[in-house]
Amino acid sequence: MVAKAFPGFTPISDRIFLRNEDSDSIETSEKSSTDQPTAIIIYGWGDGTPKNVAKYVDGYHKLFPTARILMVISSTFGASYDSLEHRTRAMMPIIDTLFPTPGDGSERVILQAMSNTGGIYAAATLNAYQQRHGTDKALPHHLCVSDSTPGSVVFSTEVGRWSRAMALGSAKYFPWPFIVTEKMWWTFLYAIHFLERAIGREPSGVYSLKAFLNHSMATPRAIRLYMYSKADDLIWWEDVEEQAAIAKSKGYTTVLELFEDSPHVGHMRMHPEKYWGAIERCWKASMALEGNSKP
Repeated sequence: MVAKAFPGFTPISDRIFLRNEDSDSIETSEKSSTDQPTAIIIYGWGDGTPKNVAKYVDGYHKLFPTARILMVISSTFGASYDSLEHRTRAMMPIIDTLFPTPGDGSERVILQAMSNTGGIYAAATLNAYQQRHGTDKALPHHLCVSDSTPGSVVFSTEVGRWSRAMALGSAKYFPWPFIVTEKMWWTFLYAIHFLERAIGREPSGVYSLKAFLNHSMATPRAIRLYMYSKADDLIWWEDVEEQAAIAKSKGYTTVLELFEDSPHVGHMRMHPEKYWGAIERCWKASMALEGNSKP
């Protein structure tokens, strides 16, 4: 199923949108520098609308006007319920659009995952790339930006926050009080938890963390930028720092950008200069590392 068109974008599936090129991009492409990204993939937070996620597309376009930008819209329900096979199929249009053939070293890619849902579908994209091109190949990218993710995946301690996140994204569809919606999702998540234990299926959040620590899937050449806040009530800042430390111990270059007062996936809105400055700085660092690694 193909989604309805969103202004300024071409839908390539029911949830993936390609930013349309404009005259400025075409003119600038003739002067494109070899240290600019060729593609940027933005995985929106759970139940984020195209209108809101597109604000990040606009920000990236201002920084890197020649890059092709894909925007991925996903639901928290799908991230929690769908199997890895289903999530992988859903991300395959990204591979067919940006990587129809295995990478040849000319790609310069930024991945941005927002909240745990974004991270789950980013991991599914890593898997889709290997399904299309072989398990000996990893999706090429030079920078991975994690906005308000990853958090803890310990079910017993996190189910309350997960159910609240799902309620925040869906409460408008139900006539009853917010607390009822929250309890409904709490019950749903427990049902999924017991079902996965019964059939031996790995939870999507656990798979996501493992995928991004696997060198064969997520290249250690890419810098990891973590954008997180002490005021985030859905993803604890301590959990982000713990996951970043684990990634560092596995050989990944990590950069932490801590915000003091911004809410969940609200850092760019409250502190745009700091937010985009960190991304631009890390991209330049990734290009410097790439240049130093060449013979």
